[in-house]
Amino acid sequence: MMAGNALAQGVLAALVRKARTGQGGLVQTSLLEALLDFQFEVLTTHLNDGGRLPQRSAVNGAHAYLGAPYGVYQTSDGWLALAMTPSLERLADLLNLPALAAWFADPQQAMRDRDAIKTIIAAGVRTETTAHWLAVLQPADIWCAEVLDWPGLMASDAFQRLRMIQHISGHGASLDTLRGPLRIDGAAL
Repeated sequence: MMAGNALAQGVLAALVRKARTGQGGLVQTSLLEALLDFQFEVLTTHLNDGGRLPQRSAVNGAHAYLGAPYGVYQTSDGWLALAMTPSLERLADLLNLPALAAWFADPQQAMRDRDAIKTIIAAGVRTETTAHWLAVLQPADIWCAEVLDWPGLMASDAFQRLRMIQHISGHGASLDTLRGPLRIDGAAL
């Protein structure tokens, strides 16, 4: 799938070049190239960080090169994803976690101690519902989202508005599946 997406982008780029210059082009990719491109961020860091291998956090190791709070945390009724925050101090205030104060002044130490920070956050977040934390964090521009399972996703307003499920039949059989992710002139494909 990744190679197919890369190929589609390449075909579009060749069509733009053809429209601008009159010259088309041979578009090529491979499964390996597409997979490497998918990992460009961590591989670029690896190439420019002395070749060291990434060390994942022991606590919800969502990204090897990002510090706390980045990760997924269990709440009292589900899961909450937290991304980078502009200020650990602001997050600590919103979550009512004064124990995080030890890391406010030194971001490099906070990165080294990300497991300790994530452990404190995990314990604090577990005390309330996902909806509670979203109501606290989102108005404060903290990047966060509810993590949905498939039934929750399909019941969500966003999924329902997209009308992604289609019913197909043929050769005496029928099934529900997802439509393609594209719309052209407003019409779903």
